[in-house]
Amino acid sequence: MSDPSLPARSVPDLPLSGRCFCGAVTFAVAEPPSGVIACHCHDCQQMHGTYNPMAAVPRGALSVSGEALVWFASSAKARRGFCGRCGSRLFKDNLGSDRVLVSMGSFDGSTGLRLLRNIWTESKGDWYDLPAEEPPRA
Repeated sequence: MSDPSLPARSVPDLPLSGRCFCGAVTFAVAEPPSGVIACHCHDCQQMHGTYNPMAAVPRGALSVSGEALVWFASSAKARRGFCGRCGSRLFKDNLGSDRVLVSMGSFDGSTGLRLLRNIWTESKGDWYDLPAEEPPRA
Protein backbone atom coordinates (compact mmCIF):
# COMPACT_ATOMS: atom_id res chain seq x y z
CA MET A 1 0.00 0.00 0.00
CA SER A 2 1.39 3.42 -0.89
CA ASP A 3 1.78 6.20 1.63
CA PRO A 4 -0.76 8.95 0.77
CA SER A 5 1.45 11.58 2.41
CA LEU A 6 4.14 11.08 -0.24
CA PRO A 7 3.85 12.61 -3.70
CA ALA A 8 2.68 10.31 -6.46
CA ARG A 9 5.35 9.45 -9.00
CA SER A 10 5.27 8.02 -12.45
CA VAL A 11 6.86 4.65 -13.05
CA PRO A 12 9.97 5.13 -15.20
CA ASP A 13 10.66 3.11 -18.31
CA LEU A 14 13.10 0.39 -17.33
CA PRO A 15 15.91 -0.23 -17.40
CA LEU A 16 17.19 3.21 -16.51
CA SER A 17 20.77 3.83 -17.52
CA GLY A 18 23.51 6.27 -16.68
CA ARG A 19 27.19 6.96 -16.77
CA CYS A 20 30.00 9.12 -15.53
CA PHE A 21 31.04 12.21 -17.51
CA CYS A 22 33.68 10.43 -19.58
CA GLY A 23 31.71 7.18 -20.03
CA ALA A 24 34.28 4.92 -18.36
CA VAL A 25 31.67 3.83 -15.78
CA THR A 26 28.16 2.92 -16.88
CA PHE A 27 25.22 1.52 -14.96
CA ALA A 28 21.72 0.17 -15.43
CA VAL A 29 18.80 0.01 -13.00
CA ALA A 30 16.36 -2.87 -13.59
CA GLU A 31 13.73 -1.97 -10.93
CA PRO A 32 12.08 1.36 -10.16
CA PRO A 33 13.90 3.53 -7.61
CA SER A 34 11.91 4.66 -4.57
CA GLY A 35 12.14 8.30 -5.61
CA VAL A 36 14.55 11.18 -5.10
CA ILE A 37 16.01 12.36 -1.81
CA ALA A 38 17.97 15.64 -1.86
CA CYS A 39 20.71 15.49 0.78
CA HIS A 40 22.05 18.78 2.13
CA CYS A 41 24.57 17.31 4.61
CA HIS A 42 28.06 18.73 4.86
CA ASP A 43 29.60 15.57 3.37
CA CYS A 44 27.45 15.79 0.21
CA GLN A 45 28.18 19.50 -0.11
CA GLN A 46 31.92 18.88 0.05
CA MET A 47 31.86 15.89 -2.29
CA HIS A 48 29.48 17.35 -4.88
CA GLY A 49 30.01 21.09 -4.46
CA THR A 50 26.34 21.48 -3.52
CA TYR A 51 23.49 19.36 -2.21
CA ASN A 52 23.07 15.98 -3.90
CA PRO A 53 19.76 14.60 -5.19
CA MET A 54 19.92 10.80 -5.18
CA ALA A 55 17.64 7.92 -6.13
CA ALA A 56 17.38 4.93 -3.80
CA VAL A 57 17.90 1.88 -6.02
CA PRO A 58 17.38 -1.72 -4.87
CA ARG A 59 20.89 -3.17 -4.49
CA GLY A 60 20.15 -6.21 -6.65
CA ALA A 61 18.68 -4.05 -9.43
CA LEU A 62 21.87 -2.04 -10.00
CA SER A 63 24.47 -3.32 -12.44
CA VAL A 64 27.69 -1.38 -12.95
CA SER A 65 30.24 -1.74 -15.76
CA GLY A 66 33.66 -0.25 -16.28
CA GLU A 67 36.98 -0.71 -14.57
CA ALA A 68 37.31 2.97 -13.63
CA LEU A 69 34.87 2.72 -10.69
CA VAL A 70 36.67 3.56 -7.42
CA TRP A 71 35.20 3.31 -3.92
CA PHE A 72 36.11 5.72 -1.13
CA ALA A 73 35.26 4.76 2.49
CA SER A 74 33.69 8.05 3.58
CA SER A 75 32.85 6.66 7.03
CA ALA A 76 32.67 3.36 8.88
CA LYS A 77 29.08 3.00 7.62
CA ALA A 78 29.26 4.28 4.04
CA ARG A 79 31.36 4.37 0.92
CA ARG A 80 31.17 6.60 -2.17
CA GLY A 81 31.63 5.38 -5.73
CA PHE A 82 33.18 7.62 -8.35
CA CYS A 83 34.95 7.44 -11.69
CA GLY A 84 38.71 7.23 -11.27
CA ARG A 85 39.21 8.93 -14.65
CA CYS A 86 36.88 11.94 -14.71
CA GLY A 87 35.99 12.16 -11.00
CA SER A 88 32.20 11.94 -11.45
CA ARG A 89 30.53 11.09 -8.14
CA LEU A 90 28.01 8.37 -8.88
CA PHE A 91 27.01 6.31 -5.83
CA LYS A 92 26.64 6.32 -2.09
CA ASP A 93 26.54 2.87 -0.53
CA ASN A 94 25.27 2.82 3.04
CA LEU A 95 26.75 -0.49 4.14
CA GLY A 96 24.14 -2.97 5.29
CA SER A 97 21.32 -1.23 3.42
CA ASP A 98 19.28 -3.03 0.77
CA ARG A 99 19.54 0.05 -1.46
CA VAL A 100 22.33 2.01 -3.16
CA LEU A 101 21.94 5.76 -3.68
CA VAL A 102 22.59 6.91 -7.26
CA SER A 103 23.28 10.57 -8.04
CA MET A 104 20.43 11.87 -10.20
CA GLY A 105 22.70 13.86 -12.48
CA SER A 106 24.37 10.66 -13.69
CA PHE A 107 21.21 9.20 -15.25
CA ASP A 108 20.79 9.37 -19.02
CA GLY A 109 17.72 11.33 -20.11
CA SER A 110 14.40 11.51 -18.30
CA THR A 111 13.77 9.24 -15.34
CA GLY A 112 10.13 9.96 -14.46
CA LEU A 113 11.21 10.34 -10.82
CA ARG A 114 10.25 13.21 -8.51
CA LEU A 115 11.67 14.71 -5.35
CA LEU A 116 10.24 13.02 -2.26
CA ARG A 117 12.00 15.06 0.40
CA ASN A 118 15.01 17.10 1.44
CA ILE A 119 17.18 15.72 4.25
CA TRP A 120 19.85 17.22 6.50
CA THR A 121 18.44 20.67 5.70
CA GLU A 122 19.88 22.13 8.90
CA SER A 123 23.32 21.69 7.28
CA LYS A 124 22.48 23.42 4.01
CA GLY A 125 24.68 26.19 2.71
CA ASP A 126 23.65 29.78 3.33
CA TRP A 127 24.13 30.62 -0.35
CA TYR A 128 21.03 28.82 -1.69
CA ASP A 129 17.37 28.34 -0.92
CA LEU A 130 15.92 24.88 -0.48
CA PRO A 131 14.40 23.41 -3.61
CA ALA A 132 10.63 23.23 -3.41
CA GLU A 133 9.26 19.90 -2.32
CA GLU A 134 6.34 18.60 -4.29
CA PRO A 135 3.09 18.73 -2.33
CA PRO A 136 1.27 15.44 -1.86
CA ARG A 137 -1.07 14.70 -4.77
CA ALA A 138 -4.66 13.63 -4.35
